[in-house]
Amino acid sequence: MACVRKRRGRYVADFRDQNGERHVETPKGEFETLAHEKQAAKALLKKRLEEVGANTYVPPEDQLTFREVAKLWIDSKVRLRAASLSDYQTTLDCYLVPYFGPRKYASITRLDIEKFRAEMVAGIPEIVQRARDEKLRELKLSDPNAKLRALSPGPRTTNKCIGVLISIGFYAVDHDLAIKNVAQRMEKVLEDGEGEDEDSEESVIEENVLTPSELVRAIEAALDPYRVPIAMAAYCGLRQAEILGLKWSDIDWVGCTAKIRRTQRGGVFSKPKSKASRRIIELPAPLIEELKRWRSLCPKNEHDVVCPSVRGLPMQASALLQRGFYPALDRAEIRRVRFHDLRHSWASNLLEAGENIATVSRALGHANVYITLKTYAHAIPKPRHGVSDRMAALMKETIQRGYKMGTEEVDDHCAPLGGERVTH
Repeated sequence: MACVRKRRGRYVADFRDQNGERHVETPKGEFETLAHEKQAAKALLKKRLEEVGANTYVPPEDQLTFREVAKLWIDSKVRLRAASLSDYQTTLDCYLVPYFGPRKYASITRLDIEKFRAEMVAGIPEIVQRARDEKLRELKLSDPNAKLRALSPGPRTTNKCIGVLISIGFYAVDHDLAIKNVAQRMEKVLEDGEGEDEDSEESVIEENVLTPSELVRAIEAALDPYRVPIAMAAYCGLRQAEILGLKWSDIDWVGCTAKIRRTQRGGVFSKPKSKASRRIIELPAPLIEELKRWRSLCPKNEHDVVCPSVRGLPMQASALLQRGFYPALDRAEIRRVRFHDLRHSWASNLLEAGENIATVSRALGHANVYITLKTYAHAIPKPRHGVSDRMAALMKETIQRGYKMGTEEVDDHCAPLGGERVTH
């Protein structure tokens, strides 16, 4: 019969599982008194009997660790794009597995995840820092500092970790590896620009939208090999990953167009994220001239990319930002904005100039016009309907005609608003 009893001076929960096997388990933690320990043992016994009754009890020695559950989860993602899979793996390798890895998955509580979130917001947990350093050594990077900045855990990285924990939690529950998803509905930290309407990419920060003249200055201030990617974002509104994945063979020099057929993130090439993203974009004459100039200087590379690094390797987003884009903005004396704001600037300026929203939406590669409308509503010129003017006219007409207030009648020759009224 299940009971709480003393064993070797400690209170323990003594019970049999759904298969009739006996288990003796000691409550974890330190207790001020034996009474507190006994109370904890009773709570433990109640929990274990509930698990036995639901046929979900798993002996501690048979429980999987977080590392093992995370491996099963990521192996199940057979339909993920290579870039997304690589991104998830980096999140696991650099943050979650170092922090939670050896722990039994079923022992992780919501408080544990909240503690992880708080430590990530405050800085880099020491155990995570060691794992990231090891990751850099494995990658054998030519510029570790740039990659280190890219892996720096800001709010977005912290929220990505929370998102992965939530997904792993659902997987564990679905596969009877956990009773409930303790990360479900976990609040994420506030990111820059959050609180505005967002599309699936990023919200538009209106003060980050560059004017046409600022875009020209940014391009002119950019140096090779970063000038072309900056120009392509400014002239065509392309996503950064689309630019870094573009091949020379994708360009139609006669028709002055380019096919968007793949993306590149972290050296991993993938298909664009949606059918609408696979599109043909127009290349204006100034950009064609820039591409012709660059073609003779472009480092030879096995991937045939238009925008490789100086060594002919796939260009890293962090290098484009830190070595190319920010220095160009500084030289042009333009405020610091995100690289993605070049895309937002392209769309915002065109819509403000009266360009058809459906045309802009197709060029951006949005799945539908609604996404474009929601994201760039601020840039679409608003027609003057004159409703306030009509209200003002009604008020003026009332003043001129005279009105009644209570039992007082206001004469036609009463003073305008703020003047004296003549009453009878």
